[in-house]
Amino acid sequence: MATTPDFNQFGKDLWEIANILRDDAVHATDRLEIFSLFLFLKLWDEIALLEEENLNKELSESEQLIPVKYRFHKWADDPDGYAKSLGFSDSIQFCKQMFIDLAERETHSTHPSARDVTRLFKDTVFPLRYAPTVRNLASKLKELNLLDVMSRKVGLGERFDVFGTAYEQLLQQFGQDKEFAEYFTPRHIVDRMIQIIDPDIGETIYDPACGTGGFIVRAFTYVLEKIERKLIAADQKETMIRQLKKEHLFGVEHSPLVFKLALMNMIRHKDGSSQLQNDDSLSSKAQDIHKNKYDVILANPPFGQTKQERLAQFEYHIKLYEALFLQHMMNALRPGGRAAVVLKEGLLFDSNRKMLREIRRKLVEKFEVLAVISLPNGVFNPYSGAKTSIVVFRKPLGEDDVRTSKVWFYRVESDGRDLGATRRPLPDFDTDGDLEHMVSLFPYTWRHDGGVRAILKADDLKKFESEKSWWATIEQICATDHNLTAGCYCPHQAKAVEHEKPEVLINRLLELEEEITDDLHQLLAGIRN
Repeated sequence: MATTPDFNQFGKDLWEIANILRDDAVHATDRLEIFSLFLFLKLWDEIALLEEENLNKELSESEQLIPVKYRFHKWADDPDGYAKSLGFSDSIQFCKQMFIDLAERETHSTHPSARDVTRLFKDTVFPLRYAPTVRNLASKLKELNLLDVMSRKVGLGERFDVFGTAYEQLLQQFGQDKEFAEYFTPRHIVDRMIQIIDPDIGETIYDPACGTGGFIVRAFTYVLEKIERKLIAADQKETMIRQLKKEHLFGVEHSPLVFKLALMNMIRHKDGSSQLQNDDSLSSKAQDIHKNKYDVILANPPFGQTKQERLAQFEYHIKLYEALFLQHMMNALRPGGRAAVVLKEGLLFDSNRKMLREIRRKLVEKFEVLAVISLPNGVFNPYSGAKTSIVVFRKPLGEDDVRTSKVWFYRVESDGRDLGATRRPLPDFDTDGDLEHMVSLFPYTWRHDGGVRAILKADDLKKFESEKSWWATIEQICATDHNLTAGCYCPHQAKAVEHEKPEVLINRLLELEEEITDDLHQLLAGIRN
């Protein structure tokens, strides 16, 4: 009998199941990929069984997303016995053939997500060698009732995102070993960023470093709810939803494995048509493909030194991911488009590197910077101790359109979780701490007539000020080398002082050491040449 995992234990349960693959001496990256694919097969089987129950019939072979003989419930009770009944020597040989066949699913199914199943299983070499590993994995997955978890109401009253939370917990574990550290943004931060940027029906939405797809999935849900609230005919809603899936959601992820996790996330939302690509957003080709294309950008790009010299069409060449991604996003917004982006704070204040000063100057003087939301140290634990901020900006419609005139700053002191490695919810579980207050106080709404513009909710700027929020004028910002950190303009400086935790300071020193080492290697190479 399948059981419903307890909310607090769900991540641990999945981690323990994934660790069954350790018995096969499978590498961490292979463990996550294989476990994810089996979890996907289990979850989709539950979805299909429910659909068949509602239709009171079994779907035909061509209508099935997964071929009947590979449906999880068909073989999970006795993998070896089932494999032998089909002529295979054991469950290992059966699974190898299953992965090969699923990599060709697009040619054998009319299901709208068949192409994405092909993309999921393509180029995946089944690494397991021992039949007991398959038996144990199937047995444990069989005990889970994933659809039941998905339907439960928790936290802020939103649906529990089983894939999102599963990967939050799994990536946290892998992240402690520095695996997949940069691919996850906490869902409550994603949700608040989407609320303030407010993507609308018909707008194109883009994440150039989409990781496991958190921003794309949540933006999809946000716009879908807007469509469902509209008082229009059902067929009109269906057309809007179809267009949302096919034409309005775009994401790029460089890591092949993490791209598959994002794709699974979208398929789980019954979306087989999103424009998710396994590609490099920082390539020369990408700068042309994505130029002036998107209404909304939501992203948390990687931080730190790039591993190679980037020869793409960047105005300011610097070997920092955050600096290159920011330039890419400035380029990718269409006139009138807007973005909410997590950036490492070093990019926002460093005056020692001319390139960073110039990037900030261009952002402030050529775009309309609207808000900077300072996040607390530790908000991305256990992956990174880097201090970050959310920067909200807009691309002007033309030469005569507005540029930055004033910037609203908000200092988040607590996001409702502890700031240690576990990031457990604080006792007041039903809130996201200062993030809720920030959203309620956010001074702008978006006007969509004749090009999107940011409109102040009230003329009196003091209505948006508090001990945690304040304004800075363009004159103040220009006078500080275009510094965009909240503390630089805080009128409550005595209260704004934060004593860094030792681990945060150590992380910053390690990052600085890495940058210095890289610069020295480049200098040495230049001398030798």
